[in-house]
Amino acid sequence: MWSSENKNIMNKIGKNVVIAESAVFGENISIGNNVVIHENVVIKDHVYIWDNAVIGRNPMGVRTVKSKVEVRSEKTVIGSNTVIGCGVVLYAGTFLGERCLLGDNVVIRENNVLDNDVIIGPLSFIQKNCRIGAGTRMVQMSSLASGTMIGKNNFLSSSFCSVSDKTFGEFGYSDKMVGPKIGDNNLIGPDATIMDNIEIGNNNLIGAKALITKSIGDNSVYLGIPGKFIRKRYPDDQIP
Repeated sequence: MWSSENKNIMNKIGKNVVIAESAVFGENISIGNNVVIHENVVIKDHVYIWDNAVIGRNPMGVRTVKSKVEVRSEKTVIGSNTVIGCGVVLYAGTFLGERCLLGDNVVIRENNVLDNDVIIGPLSFIQKNCRIGAGTRMVQMSSLASGTMIGKNNFLSSSFCSVSDKTFGEFGYSDKMVGPKIGDNNLIGPDATIMDNIEIGNNNLIGAKALITKSIGDNSVYLGIPGKFIRKRYPDDQIP
């Protein structure tokens, strides 16, 4: 159910849709079939939500998972002119900027921030406490580990992976084990992996299937397993 103040500002709503009373809507919103919108969700103008999406779901902790479940914001916000694909699950406390696109079956955990004009490809997974800067595109079947920070205007090719724990859980959970910090304007090839707690600068090119185990500065080309410096990406006087 939804409050009477929301009834007249929705252009279209599908079948078998559940909307919490506290949800707040802008204008010209379209919602497909079998969508669930939980408490404290704010949806701005001109948003399109496809079938079978779940918006604002609360995370659930179990004993076998040692990390603490925590939702930092009371609201889940979807910015204007955003499109959410079929089967997307968006957990509570996440903020989507304007003009974002989430492909089919994307899962985004709690406490994430996606700035304006971010594209996330189908079947991608974003763990908790990540941030993706404006204009960044992450192609299908990619995965971000907890705490990964990504800057503006990056291109992350298909099956990109960031890692937050290279010990495979051998020493238990620690909030100090987080994903990498990636700067702006980087091109990262298919199946590349970037390990935990390292930094990638700006204007780099990382090749397909590269494994990056150490921090990288700016304006470099890295290839291989483990990733090795090949050359500068641009001449010093031609860096964008």
